[in-house]
Amino acid sequence: MQSLPTLLFRGDSDRFSKRLLKSTFNSELFLTNLISGGNGREIFSNTIGQLLNRHIATGWDKTHFLSFSTDEQRAFHYGSDGKPFNDVYDESGNWDFAVLTFDTSLLIQDSIREIETGIYSAQFVPSCIEFLPTYKVILIDAVSHLKSIASINNLDLTTAIANADKDKEWLILPASPFNNQGEFTAKLDAHCITDKRVYRYE
Repeated sequence: MQSLPTLLFRGDSDRFSKRLLKSTFNSELFLTNLISGGNGREIFSNTIGQLLNRHIATGWDKTHFLSFSTDEQRAFHYGSDGKPFNDVYDESGNWDFAVLTFDTSLLIQDSIREIETGIYSAQFVPSCIEFLPTYKVILIDAVSHLKSIASINNLDLTTAIANADKDKEWLILPASPFNNQGEFTAKLDAHCITDKRVYRYE
């Protein structure tokens, strides 16, 4: 099993407030687009390849994934939308985008399993009491997994692979259960988010 990258970075402006980023920023969780009326069971009704292709290549408005990158500059590019920006030291909400850092060294190391090529299940001790005793998460090396399945299915994954490669993209899927309803939660516990920086456009 290859080792996970230690740090993953996410740039997020949440332009349309689908993830309620500003209102949850100082809490112990972050939300996926699923929170805005998505179908929690949809994650089980398609193959992982179809879901990755939809998220990366064609767009998924109610996606269950959060995109991260091993390249911090790509995270800044996505957060800023290419606009010039300045640091902000007031986290009260008067900012335009955030850059989050997910530290995989805080995962319970003996819980990490590569369940398919480029797909890792893991657990960590949560910050939110609702998820105790452990929070489950799936981390996906998008390029590695898509390349591994490209020749064994009928999907055209060319665009998804190119996009994921350009962005050095990893996806994080919150995988703790939601109310015992056969769905995953739309909440990412923030225990492994070790840095939260905010910026304002010039």
